[in-house]
Amino acid sequence: MRKTTTILDSHWEVAERLAPNLDMLFPEGGNRNWIPATVPGHVHLDLLRAGVIADPFFRMQERTCQWVDLADWTYRATFPVDADRLSSAGEGGRHYLDFNGLDTIARVSLNGVEIGASENFFVPLRIDVTGALREGDNRLEVEFDSALRVGRERAAAYLGDGRSERGAPSYFNFSPRAFVRKAQYMFGWDWGPELVSCGIWQPVELVTVPVAEIVDWRYDYTFTDKGRVEIDIRIRVRKYDDRPINVGASLFAAGDTTPAARIEGGPGEYEVDLPIRGFRCVRWSPNGSGGQTRRYLLNLKVTAPPQDEDDEPEVYDFHGASVGFRTVELVRERDADGLGEGFKFRINGVDTFMKGANWIPDGSFPAAISDRRLRERLTQARDAGMNMIRVWGGGLYESDSFYSLCDELGLLVWQDFAFACSMYPDDLPEFRESVCAEAVANVRRLRHHPSLALWCGGNENLELAEDRWAGATQATHFFGDRTIHETLPDVLASEDPHTPYWPNSPYGGARANSEEAGDSHYWNVWHAKTPDSNGDWVNYAHTRSRFLSEFGFAGPAGAAAWDAATAPEDRAVDSAVSRWHDKTRKGFANYLAYIEMHYPAPRTWDDLLYYGQLNQADALRFGVEHCRRNLGHCWGTLFWQLNDCWPTHSWAVIDSAGEPKAAYHAAKRFYAPLLLSLTRNGNIASACLVNDTITEVAGQLVLTGHRLDGTEVARAEQSLTGPPSAATPSSLTLALAAPGDDVQATAYVEGRFVGPDGTRLAQAIILAREPRDTPFVDPKITWTAQTDETGTAILTLKAEKFAGSARLSFDGTPTPPRFSDNYFHLPPGQAREITVSGLPPEWDARAVEGRLRVRTLADTGSPEGGVK
Repeated sequence: MRKTTTILDSHWEVAERLAPNLDMLFPEGGNRNWIPATVPGHVHLDLLRAGVIADPFFRMQERTCQWVDLADWTYRATFPVDADRLSSAGEGGRHYLDFNGLDTIARVSLNGVEIGASENFFVPLRIDVTGALREGDNRLEVEFDSALRVGRERAAAYLGDGRSERGAPSYFNFSPRAFVRKAQYMFGWDWGPELVSCGIWQPVELVTVPVAEIVDWRYDYTFTDKGRVEIDIRIRVRKYDDRPINVGASLFAAGDTTPAARIEGGPGEYEVDLPIRGFRCVRWSPNGSGGQTRRYLLNLKVTAPPQDEDDEPEVYDFHGASVGFRTVELVRERDADGLGEGFKFRINGVDTFMKGANWIPDGSFPAAISDRRLRERLTQARDAGMNMIRVWGGGLYESDSFYSLCDELGLLVWQDFAFACSMYPDDLPEFRESVCAEAVANVRRLRHHPSLALWCGGNENLELAEDRWAGATQATHFFGDRTIHETLPDVLASEDPHTPYWPNSPYGGARANSEEAGDSHYWNVWHAKTPDSNGDWVNYAHTRSRFLSEFGFAGPAGAAAWDAATAPEDRAVDSAVSRWHDKTRKGFANYLAYIEMHYPAPRTWDDLLYYGQLNQADALRFGVEHCRRNLGHCWGTLFWQLNDCWPTHSWAVIDSAGEPKAAYHAAKRFYAPLLLSLTRNGNIASACLVNDTITEVAGQLVLTGHRLDGTEVARAEQSLTGPPSAATPSSLTLALAAPGDDVQATAYVEGRFVGPDGTRLAQAIILAREPRDTPFVDPKITWTAQTDETGTAILTLKAEKFAGSARLSFDGTPTPPRFSDNYFHLPPGQAREITVSGLPPEWDARAVEGRLRVRTLADTGSPEGGVK
């Protein structure tokens, strides 16, 4: 009599549903051309597998399948139910169909009878089918209406003639996506394609519940002393008959078990509270904090009362979850002068600088995002020194696996509710009701994760209303205010009162994007709104943000991503396909001009990838280090963005093939817990030591200036102490030789912070002038390799002269290998050891050495460089 779940993932088909006036031509229910379908999945993927459409990521084929989004589609499957399954529910039990995610405007029929409907991508649909199931085959159909067409129809009806206070339809006002509750990015964004799609994007389950089931649970806790917590577990159970049940909980690893609560009543819902007192725990801590990501397995059970104490009780329902214990506070304190207000996270009582990035869905079709991809991408974030990921409001409430991985890897989650860059019709009761159901469902699903640090009401919605991005057609006031200030806070007050809530991002101060208070988005650089209006990344120095939750600089994807999306003739700097895959709306000429401010003009495809990625890396390094040098005033940087959903020019630091760009490797350096930040003002170099650890560090700061051949031309030294969680500017400066065209001038500055025992604690290298103005010479790099049978190699590289921005790559690998470091400066006489994984295991050291390619700033247009 245990709850039974069967996943219905077999024998699905999909067909286009035709308009009623065409039914006479297609007598089979108005559908045509049934093709095999995958569930979970999306219609574009089914059509692609069947050869109906071409790959929308390849070349410019995105535009050839736009018709799919304007069509209606029907999914169908037949599943068997035997007599034993039908009778297993007993007299009071029930059978349900659980649709964990429908995309999006859907009606469900079973055996020819409509049994349910859904209009929210983010809300599971449960349908009681106890009386509708039959022995033998059961025919299930799900009809989807075009979300794009329905959105347009609803927008037109809502906005009328456009002369009301609601304004007129526009991309940043009331676009069709504002009227359909699905992942907003699927309607197209400034980094992703327009593939609205539809489908059954989460599993479909047939669930039989004979006696009782757990329908909701939560746990709250307080710390009583340094190592103990008092835990209160609340479980909501639904009973289906009169027999008594027991409800219990246990923390598996600790052996703490609550006394079972006995429920004697008849059918209905019951809440039971189960306490665990004096539990000794290790606090969960974020990555880089010096603690542990310790979690405990919480088991919840509904059982039959045992006949005697030696009996093993029959289990009616079971739920297991990993839980952790920590404190998270969003601290907002007025400045001493009363003119501003801070914004910082206090984790386990420690003020913590947040180092991270924004997250978008890791694929254009959510159902296809695998757990393997999530683990790879989030591990890359952890390995880059990040401690926070912002799940952006235009994407998803991510999968359970995503948040479990964040728990495991120590990545705090800033979770936006699914609203981004739009007005929303929250004056409509049906819209508010849908949003409330969406919030309840996802808050209940996610609230137990120790990584969850913040709920946020959405992305740039209030800023849109204030700044009137779309001009005179904008609405006269903020449609969305009720959502962020009433609906969402009310849900959180009831469902998760302990996690901090922030109404929108950006938010705070007299205006939404104020730098005096709250968090801010700094797009003044990319959109050329800086004082000199040229979009140069050096203008990140103008920001005085308290917490920079968005800023970014675009660069191209890596070669593997482009190889999958382009034909050989497309791989030119200014090709039509390259332009098509640039969704930044910046203008491709401006994009190239930004590169040419610092690097030579790209002439070849490899130039574009190499210089473009380096420029992006320089921009993020400059912006992040500026904020970290202002630690105490600024308490976090979440740059835009970590990942990509397709091959493109974008702000991501890891492309859609999973290959880290130059900016990712830069992030591993600028997010180091002990950062030596070097800056150059004209011919003067200076340094700042940033210490994010909880321990004071002391040592010797050494600044040296060098020519390209490594000759030292200037030196300065100073003893320096870095207090914990502090930025310590050094009074030390280094005068550089005047720039010139000859190689005798100072070419680069190296900074080292060395401990009392001579250990190098931090290092940094910057160029003495722009890369385009430095007369690099062949560095004459040599390398050796050691390999093992797992496809891992250790490379040791040396250079006779300075090697600027050395990029390592390999010929003949099926997927891009992973480098422990890349795009690094290599001074002469210093050996650099790099670990490479993901190489073909049959490659020996000689093969690795022969296939390695190194490009540096001394190379001009050739995809290969270096000498052996």
